[in-house]
Amino acid sequence: MATKKKKSKLRFYIVVGLIAFFSIYIIGFFAASKIDKKEEDNKLVREENVADSTLPLLSQLESSRKVYISDKKTDTNIKIEKDRWTDYKYYFNEFSRVRNAISFEPTYSGYSSNGIKFSTDLDFLKVYTVEKEEFYKIPVSQKKDFEKVINESIYTSFDFAINDKKWKSVHISKGQDVKNIHKWKYNNLVSKMRYKRHVGKVQPEKARDKSKYNYSVYIDGEGFSIRIDTMGPNYIKIISGKNGEYVAYYEVYNDMYKYIKENIFKE
Repeated sequence: MATKKKKSKLRFYIVVGLIAFFSIYIIGFFAASKIDKKEEDNKLVREENVADSTLPLLSQLESSRKVYISDKKTDTNIKIEKDRWTDYKYYFNEFSRVRNAISFEPTYSGYSSNGIKFSTDLDFLKVYTVEKEEFYKIPVSQKKDFEKVINESIYTSFDFAINDKKWKSVHISKGQDVKNIHKWKYNNLVSKMRYKRHVGKVQPEKARDKSKYNYSVYIDGEGFSIRIDTMGPNYIKIISGKNGEYVAYYEVYNDMYKYIKENIFKE
């Protein structure tokens, strides 16, 4: 009887040992596979970076995921929306590379998430890093349109619109009913201005037509004026420029609409 118990225990320990062995083997195998996969991915990234570094700086700039721009008025870096960046790239294809610029005093400057910087005086585009630089001639026929793309990306950007440090006066209207906003309430208004994404005009215009209440926020700042129209609770339209020539639509959270409706106009 004792011998049978010893044999049973021995079998038990053998089975447990085998299970433990294969468990450790399987875990080790998958761990090694993950390490190899990670090393392979890192190798591909390194190779991709090497390949990218051989491309012209303008091509590297075009492939950037995030790009920021500013001018002398803004003194803040404005993120360029993805579809706006597509407009930039359209014009880049029209520029011709030259050895250098005869004279160059940039009006606009920017940088990208991959370390490429750029600036333009609307005669030339300079793309550069610490190590090298490239110059591109902007065709005379493209200057005005390219300038509009730049100004629209800056002065209708959400980042620019909510920079209350640049605000001098604000009033909000609903038809003939106008409410002046005191400076100490600027921060309250800005805290309610949150956007989801840049959108086209079709849905916002439809939403505006369906909305019972719509409001216009007029912001006068240092060398600029902006109007923000609510288009129902979920969309806004930002208008700027001397003649309102710069326009952008955004899908937003309804915080601003509710704040204006309930706190400013008490509706």
